[in-house]
Amino acid sequence: MKQSLLLFIFLLMVSPVFTQEYENLDEALENGHFFFLAEDYTEAVFHLLKLEDTGYMNANIDYKIGYCYLNIPGEEYRAIPYLEKAIQNITTKYKPRSMSAKKAPLHAYFWLGRAYHINNELDKALETYYNFKELPGFEKNYNLNMVNTQIKSCEKAKIIQDIPIKIKEKNLGDVINNSSANYNPVISWDESLLAFMNQEKFYDAVYVSRKVEGKWTEPENITPQIGSDGDCVPVCFSADGKTLYFVKGEKNNRDIYVSHLGETFWSNIEPLNEEINSGRAETHASISPDGKTLYFTSNRRGGQGELDIYKATLTSSGEWGSVTNLGPEINTPYDEETPFISQNDSILYFSSKGHYNMGGFDIFYSEKTNDNKWSSPVNIGFPVNTTGDDLFYSPVGNGKTGYISKIKPDGFGDKDIYRIEILPDEGETILAKFEGMIDMKGKIIRIDENFNLKVIDKTTQKVIAVISYNKETGKFTYTTYSGNYSFTFDIE
Repeated sequence: MKQSLLLFIFLLMVSPVFTQEYENLDEALENGHFFFLAEDYTEAVFHLLKLEDTGYMNANIDYKIGYCYLNIPGEEYRAIPYLEKAIQNITTKYKPRSMSAKKAPLHAYFWLGRAYHINNELDKALETYYNFKELPGFEKNYNLNMVNTQIKSCEKAKIIQDIPIKIKEKNLGDVINNSSANYNPVISWDESLLAFMNQEKFYDAVYVSRKVEGKWTEPENITPQIGSDGDCVPVCFSADGKTLYFVKGEKNNRDIYVSHLGETFWSNIEPLNEEINSGRAETHASISPDGKTLYFTSNRRGGQGELDIYKATLTSSGEWGSVTNLGPEINTPYDEETPFISQNDSILYFSSKGHYNMGGFDIFYSEKTNDNKWSSPVNIGFPVNTTGDDLFYSPVGNGKTGYISKIKPDGFGDKDIYRIEILPDEGETILAKFEGMIDMKGKIIRIDENFNLKVIDKTTQKVIAVISYNKETGKFTYTTYSGNYSFTFDIE
């Protein structure tokens, strides 16, 4: 009797602990499921990981954790062990909205292949993709073209990696980068002004830094100046660095805005007109050197795929109009993103999930021909491109130098901003850099007004670049291939 009483007291003491534990696990399951369906993968994986090493764990939870990691930049490799377990128990009757499902969908094979692919384990990726195609029920439930596209990307990745390009890569240092995500680097054409995003604790902020005597100054948070609520990202500078373009909004509700630099502060952002902002997602913009052509991305109706690259021209009244799709030479049935026009207005850099691609988004460039058409896009090459998503290559000059953000083991934490130089092969024309003060017959002069210096190719008589003189420093900078040029200038 005494032993029974002690056992009863013991159960009374410990049962609240077990009850509380299982209540917490139920809550973790519910929260993980909710955030997974809401596509908030960082929050979802936080809750789902609480289920590890408990009776709640199953192939479906492994699948969801793996899928979450695949959608968190820099964490994709963590998806592999979870998806490897998930494919051990799969079903063709998967119900994605069911919280009680124990088995993973057949599609876990595809995402495991993608995880290997991103992690550059190309042979494992190919084997998994092929196994996926052989599963019973594949043909009735899944898109063969999508899988074959990934298989071809793996094969292309092997070829591209066999002929790597030479690059020099430099982290911009701890004045610009910190342990948070630093991304969307937008550089002025003289490389004296940098705008970028920094992931703060409660919002994402827009920062601007100036280069003084070769060093970046402490970045200034201009988010309050432009009137952003944290959903506004910089996308490009005008040629003179006095106008900064932004994209504001989220998902399918994004528009292009503009801010102007006054004597000290940036103005509140203002939206471009309805010719540009369509009511769908406008996700990026790049302005030509003369300010008269805008290249931008949109998922408006009538495109080649989901996101396409368009251009608009400035009318005589100063309004944007004549919007045209760049056509099938540039745009594919897949997404195109982050177009940047070069300083000579003749090379378009952009990211695409199509063309000759290693996987995900790759960076490409296309040159404008004499009849104002675009040449077939060329993959910029490995290691600038990887088997993951490579976006937002902000070029300087003709694009052989550019700024990009990435996660690297030797970085400061999350995404850091890097300056990349693509080095010439043997026998390739060497880049020439024009920079310095204004020299008039051996006498250095300072001009108190800003002006634009036009670089003209004497052979074609085309303006290949517009260089902005900075009256504060008294300097100008421009990088291009060596050639036969003349120069003219216009006082503002």
